[in-house]
Amino acid sequence: MLLIENPEVHLHPAGQALMGQFLADVARAGVQVVIETHSDHILNGIRRAVRLHRLIPEQVMLHFFKPRSAEQTQVITPQIDPFGNIDVWPEGFFDQFDKDMNHFAGWGD
Repeated sequence: MLLIENPEVHLHPAGQALMGQFLADVARAGVQVVIETHSDHILNGIRRAVRLHRLIPEQVMLHFFKPRSAEQTQVITPQIDPFGNIDVWPEGFFDQFDKDMNHFAGWGD
């Protein structure tokens, strides 16, 4: 088992995407890899590995942790499909880029 926290630290975004693909290759070799990341580039590297059939969707498990609330579930588990698409994008789940672009396009607050 390999536990890695913030593998994106001090890496250029292209390097972060490659790190995601590298970690996917490590998982494909049979190592259980647990990653804690705030990098959409790491996530996208893993998604690309799935799309390229270097991993199958069943080999990827995503968990998004929200602040505790009595009204809502704290852990959401989006699913990835064979094309690297993710079925659920909860508020706060790698969505800041989209929020910023919507703002600049005049679509947001």
